[in-house]
Amino acid sequence: MGFEDDVRNIMSYFISQRQTLLFSATMPKKIQDFAMSALVQPVVVNVGRAGAANLDVIQEVEYVKQEAKIVYLLECLQKTPPPVLIFAENKNDVDDIQHYLLIKGVEAVAIHGNKTQEEREFAIRSFKEYKKDVLVATDVASKGLDFADIQHVINYDMPKEIEDY
Repeated sequence: MGFEDDVRNIMSYFISQRQTLLFSATMPKKIQDFAMSALVQPVVVNVGRAGAANLDVIQEVEYVKQEAKIVYLLECLQKTPPPVLIFAENKNDVDDIQHYLLIKGVEAVAIHGNKTQEEREFAIRSFKEYKKDVLVATDVASKGLDFADIQHVINYDMPKEIEDY
């Protein structure tokens, strides 16, 4: 995940006994392998059912042809109250979706890796303060952010990894 070498380097300075705690909202295989190799007698604590959606979450899968996806997305948004979070796989799709929604009169903001920190903070703040109805994002928003009162999350593209889903 981009931090393993740095963490291993830091841990190499501790020659005598140490206590190490590792917290992760998800435990992809790569993180599990790292934990097993770096920790001594690790203990795993799961909150809820590991790898499963909350029982209160209703999941629906809709197969939509590529050329009809954005129109269908607008139809879905008309059926649900804000706030709504939409995940797309790449930055261009995020920008295209946001632009389309704005043209159609939907108050939408977007975040992805090419946005400046100021742009990201503005988008997140606007969404959290209910000034914008929709947040369109790449997986940059899938971990570490908490949004209250979201009733509808749309994966515009099917994620490649189950942890991203």
